[in-house]
Amino acid sequence: MERNPIFHQTRLRLAAWYTLVMGGILGLSSLGVYSVVAHAYYETIDQGLQSVANALHKRIEPTWQQPGQLQRFAKEFSLELCLAQTSCLPKKTSIKKSIAEAANRVNYYIRLLDRSGKLFASGGMEFDKLPITSALEHWQILTDSSGIRYREITLPLYTQNHVSGYLQVARSITDLDQHLAYLRLALVLGLPISMIFVGLSSWWLAGRAMQPVYLSYQQMQQFTADAAHEFRTPLAAMYSTIEAAIKSQQEPKSNGGILDVLKRQNRRLSQLVGDLLLLTRIDQKQLTGEYQPCCLNDLISDLTEELAFLAVETKVNLSKQVQVSEKLYVMGNEEQLYRLISNLIANAIQATSSGGKVTVFLEKSELYAMIKVEDTGIGIAVEHQQRIFDRFYRVDRDRSRTSGGSGLGLAIAIAIARAHKSNIHVQSQPGLGSTFTVRLPLSS
Repeated sequence: MERNPIFHQTRLRLAAWYTLVMGGILGLSSLGVYSVVAHAYYETIDQGLQSVANALHKRIEPTWQQPGQLQRFAKEFSLELCLAQTSCLPKKTSIKKSIAEAANRVNYYIRLLDRSGKLFASGGMEFDKLPITSALEHWQILTDSSGIRYREITLPLYTQNHVSGYLQVARSITDLDQHLAYLRLALVLGLPISMIFVGLSSWWLAGRAMQPVYLSYQQMQQFTADAAHEFRTPLAAMYSTIEAAIKSQQEPKSNGGILDVLKRQNRRLSQLVGDLLLLTRIDQKQLTGEYQPCCLNDLISDLTEELAFLAVETKVNLSKQVQVSEKLYVMGNEEQLYRLISNLIANAIQATSSGGKVTVFLEKSELYAMIKVEDTGIGIAVEHQQRIFDRFYRVDRDRSRTSGGSGLGLAIAIAIARAHKSNIHVQSQPGLGSTFTVRLPLSS
């Protein structure tokens, strides 16, 4: 299957599509996992922070607006009172024993704000590192001057059913950021590794899925080769019989037309059988003949002379333009290269109406010899240009019936070109003609 370009490309496309789909699914799954884990982390932190804030709120609110009680509370919790904004000096303090242990791990802090939002008391960290935040926001995330992020909750303090101040409790979320950073790193590194395994698995699965199709294709090829081979003997016998009947007939005018039609159709069928056998040998890598230096100048001269009668019959001007001064040699099978160029020229003649031109160019480009077959025919639409090299594909079926084409000429041409490490490039516009270009490596 690897030797057949059609199945190889199809397998590659299947594996690529499967990998892309699985990559998208894995990417969305990773994003979902990250979102769920991050949400769970935030929920856990918010619940803990809410519990601490509620506990402090129950202790602070009864003593709020009672200076003596508030002083004792501040001393108990080691809060730094800020009776004036300038009297609040940076001071690292703790928040009672249980809270102090947590502060050492996650860096808690407490702030008391008056009704206007000015700082009244604080504790738990150097509060000058963080700006005073709005007391109207219940939950906030802020960053200090060191780049550490904090999660903050704000609760109102009431005096006689009126808001007279605010309690702000916050903790650093450095541990959360570290956990999420590790998770992101694991997902970012794990996704490409997973994609590699998915790609390899996709390639293997595509091969397994296409194996029955490829076996059927091989059986079809073998049947075609066997049938074409068996057809050659009776066709040759029929041709000989028709030739003998034509020579032995006493009145040529009576049956000559019928015999000529039989002879022409027999020749056409024999050509089709030969083409099928050639394609089968190309598919099975059974082309005979050794590669040797072939002169393209001589090949093109011989072909333009040989196909001149076909051009005359269709009233098409066939010419050549050899734009090199020296002989150009390529390594290849002369018979196959002859068939390649012959098919291109014959197709160009058949696609060109009476009065048109077909020109064969021979050029040199660095390490390559370029053969261009240019015509002024009907041209090929863009949607057909990728399929004209498929077997039995015809752009204009009515014209093919008239000219007797089998739809195998370009398929044979591109197969021979690929066997010689080349390809065929098409440039065409409907109504403006076509140009077929073959680049062959020059012989050293």
